[in-house]
Amino acid sequence: MITQCLKSISDLYDHVDALIITNKEGIVEYSVMYCEELDSFENEGYTGMHILDIYPSLSEETSSHFRVMKNGIPIIGEKQKLTDLNGKSSFFVNSTFPIEYNHEVIGAIEASILCSTDGKPLYRTPYNRKNPTDTFYTLDDIITANPIMVEIKDKINRISSGDSPVLLSGETGTGKELVAQAIHSHSSRAKEVFVSLNCSAIPSTLLESTLFGTVKGSFTGAEDRKGLFELAHNGTLFLDELSSMDVWVQAKLLKVIEEKKIRRVGGEREIAINVRIISAMNEDPFKAIEGGTIRSDLYYRLGVIQINLLPLRERKEDILLLADSFIRMYNVKMNKKIKGLNDITKNVFTEYNWPGNIRELRNAIEYAFNLSRGEAITIKDIPEHILFNNHSKEQYFAKELAPSKTLFGLVEEYEREIIRNTLRQSKHIADAAKKLGITRQALQYKIDKYRL
Repeated sequence: MITQCLKSISDLYDHVDALIITNKEGIVEYSVMYCEELDSFENEGYTGMHILDIYPSLSEETSSHFRVMKNGIPIIGEKQKLTDLNGKSSFFVNSTFPIEYNHEVIGAIEASILCSTDGKPLYRTPYNRKNPTDTFYTLDDIITANPIMVEIKDKINRISSGDSPVLLSGETGTGKELVAQAIHSHSSRAKEVFVSLNCSAIPSTLLESTLFGTVKGSFTGAEDRKGLFELAHNGTLFLDELSSMDVWVQAKLLKVIEEKKIRRVGGEREIAINVRIISAMNEDPFKAIEGGTIRSDLYYRLGVIQINLLPLRERKEDILLLADSFIRMYNVKMNKKIKGLNDITKNVFTEYNWPGNIRELRNAIEYAFNLSRGEAITIKDIPEHILFNNHSKEQYFAKELAPSKTLFGLVEEYEREIIRNTLRQSKHIADAAKKLGITRQALQYKIDKYRL
């Protein structure tokens, strides 16, 4: 259950500043907070303490942990001012989830984003922002040399000033939320709030109340609470994975879009809202309509402006540009001085299909930073599934290279990787030796030589 909660949190937020887990008595089992000076999460030392002792300003009625454990309903995006036992006050946006075991609520997990006094998130500054005060991604963060993507950047620049709904489509990991934030950043709403929701992260039974809010007493445990539409008033609401939304919720969403009014669950009063909606899907919209996962009338209403993002395999010229960008980011984040990819690794990266797109590329660079000990990332530093994909390895070496190693060094590196891969696919050393066409003794010598 905790794993599911963490996935929901990661789907809701690009980052969190604090995470706290309590048991059903309110005792803290785990607590960390982001430390800007160290650029890492640090244990706050609250483990074993009662949540109400840590935050004396709270009570069981106002504590999100106790409210969630009482009714079993998550609280998404609630703004709170918290004063701890040392008298320090901070503003947070909190999302709290119940932890269940055998159909019983046994605790709660809460993720928090630190905010300014006006309730706007104080996001940690991304590595490549030109202006430290920038909050969201901009057009400058869309790194590309691909002609189609350059046209898309121009399109974003032109449509940002309006209020028409935008529908983004593209495979997972192609940067749909980055584009959504860029649209917001270049719009007249840039100084207002940007609210993001991954529709697949919220159970369908709770999605309506998450979007539209609730009225106290409308169901057991319900409180007066704003939904995401109210929270995004005058700003932008980004609905990711739209096709995962149940059709009956889609019908209510369509009504809200057309009338520009919402009604909280259990409420009678209509509330006017001024929100620009940007939605996203990781599948072809027309296939989603044919499959019944998206209403055609909602599609045409939300898809006034449509942008289809290319998968990374169709923008090969961007692979090394993006890799260099991520290398700069992780040099800052991990305090390293890696200069880039060596020539063989560049060829591996450009030949690989990147089914996980930009997100997979970023993860591959992060993986390499954890292993690399030199000034350049080599093939021994990258994830093995990238190295041993369906392309033959010979093609990487057939290209013109300007190797930083001697021919002997390159051959040894190649041999080492072949032996490692063969051993992984063999039952024992004798089996691997047979596949390689050498004696068991010769293979054992090479295993010792390369410290495999």
